[in-house]
Amino acid sequence: MATEPDLTTPAGLMAYLENTDYAAKDAEILSGGMSGFTYRAILRAPLASGEKSVVIKHVLEFPSSNKDMVLSAERMDFEHEALQMVASSPLVSPTSTVQVPHVYMYDSKTHTLIMRDLAPARLLSIVLIESLEKNDPAHVLELSRQIGSALGDFMGRFHQWTSLPEQSALRARFAENLVSREVVLAYRHQLMIESAVKFGLEQTWLEDVVQAGIKDARQGGPVIAMGDFWFDNVLVSQDEAQGLRVYIVDWEVSRCTHPELDVSQFATAAYTMSYVYPTKSFQFMQSFYKSYKTHFDVDVLRMGLSGGRDMLSYGIMMPWIRHKDDKIKEAIASEGLQLLEAAKDGNGEAVRDCPVMRDMYAF
Repeated sequence: MATEPDLTTPAGLMAYLENTDYAAKDAEILSGGMSGFTYRAILRAPLASGEKSVVIKHVLEFPSSNKDMVLSAERMDFEHEALQMVASSPLVSPTSTVQVPHVYMYDSKTHTLIMRDLAPARLLSIVLIESLEKNDPAHVLELSRQIGSALGDFMGRFHQWTSLPEQSALRARFAENLVSREVVLAYRHQLMIESAVKFGLEQTWLEDVVQAGIKDARQGGPVIAMGDFWFDNVLVSQDEAQGLRVYIVDWEVSRCTHPELDVSQFATAAYTMSYVYPTKSFQFMQSFYKSYKTHFDVDVLRMGLSGGRDMLSYGIMMPWIRHKDDKIKEAIASEGLQLLEAAKDGNGEAVRDCPVMRDMYAF
């Protein structure tokens, strides 16, 4: 019996591609961390569309850098289905500002996804930080409004479309994503508690928040959420001929839930970036939510609960925060706890007035 190629190495990937339309003369690892392995393969012959390279994503039964955290490789099935769902929906067209990567092929046996190479698109975080560091308020304002509005419009339409009665089968399918619903959620709660302990913010009611979150996740919700919606899962291309293009990538933890999951994680990314680069010109969440709200809406108390958890867990891990002084991380964690407590107490006004949410409701 022939040995299956080892898709965790460039050489193994090239062997796997050898007798396909994607035979490669070279391959480089783009990432090989928490969620699997991503490569850029340089093709021997261009595709019919003229593309000379593709991006390939492959996952195992565990994250490549954390074999103690078991994640079913079937999460890649959900990413493939989510990309196909969006691409075939009325949400995008060839001229849409916000799009998803085009899928060329999916191998469900090896959990390997071959997609269009989006280079030279760059991470949204890099694009924004570069703009903020130039200290050009007019450019920051234009960029944050343009990209924030486009993403808010897309995500509002995405949540609205997936909430329709005729999408009930899709919601049922994405309710089956146990990696997102259980494993990733448990990791989020673990980080939240660890952060509270580290910064002396422990509260007896935090365990109630955890249990309520678990129960809520198992009950599902009215929409399909992207599930990992933050600045480093958004790529930006500013091509002179095509104009602005924004791509949302990494859909493997998409699931049926409440829309606040996506909106709060994005708000956390925006707030923590503005914390490091304070400027009144950074109106990202105002623009995002103003566009989002024309299609769908979120519940303020759910925003507080989800946003508080995100600030305590992911907020202090953002790449632009991770290497900062612990005083900054403690301040972010404290604001997350304030947000959680306001939501727990049913105080919608306090949620809206928390620094994390204030910009979102400032229009």
